[in-house]
Amino acid sequence: MRREAVMKKKIVILGAGLVGKAMAIDLAATFDVTSVDIREEALKQVERRGIKTQQMDFSDIHLLSSLLSGFDLVIGAVPGFLGFQTARAVIEAGKKMVDISFFPRTPFY
Repeated sequence: MRREAVMKKKIVILGAGLVGKAMAIDLAATFDVTSVDIREEALKQVERRGIKTQQMDFSDIHLLSSLLSGFDLVIGAVPGFLGFQTARAVIEAGKKMVDISFFPRTPFY
């Protein structure tokens, strides 16, 4: 009897700073992880661990929304000034999200 290949859940982590990098490394042991950041140096550190990367400016909401379509889960680990608008874009794209970003204002507007 053949075993069907189990598809790993695809997770995108927005932000490859200290926290985003740590999450990418931990989750990559179990899931198909892609780390996204605007900073090339941050992405190189994650890439050295064998994790897929993509460079992107999160302030381009339309580009961000199109990126999300191929993922099962989005993890937000962006700087505070990007937190609210990034979370809003993810929610509007209909994606499930876990977010650790700080918001400069309350998200309950």
